[in-house]
Amino acid sequence: MSPGVAWLVAAIILLIVEVFTTTFFIIWVAIAAFIAGIFAFFSPQWVPWVVFVVASVFLLWITRPLVKKLHERLPFRTNVDALVGTTGIVIETIDPVANTGRVRLGSDEWRARADQIVEVGSRVKVTDISGATLSVEPLPPTEG
Repeated sequence: MSPGVAWLVAAIILLIVEVFTTTFFIIWVAIAAFIAGIFAFFSPQWVPWVVFVVASVFLLWITRPLVKKLHERLPFRTNVDALVGTTGIVIETIDPVANTGRVRLGSDEWRARADQIVEVGSRVKVTDISGATLSVEPLPPTEG
């Protein structure tokens, strides 16, 4: 097998590995291997290695800000974690001493707790979820 074909096969294998890892790191090394493979057909044996190293470093350096941005995104909330920040209506008085209270969020009812007594009909904001119990804080009454 010629060195050019070996570089191209290595590039394909690296792309396949990237598909399974989705790290956005190996793809740049695979592209560098592809470029080195092209050089391997037309140049001495040491040139593809230099091209591979230079292209890998260059591609990683250029794309670092993009990858950094992708990794800094806030995680997307799903399931019950998506309820944090939503508002609901108290349907059973929340009393921290008696450990009672229920809140309706949409069509669902949840056990709730707060740092103070919150009366039935009050609007509350979900601040945390622990198991099947919401931690809430009262919202100021709205004028209507």
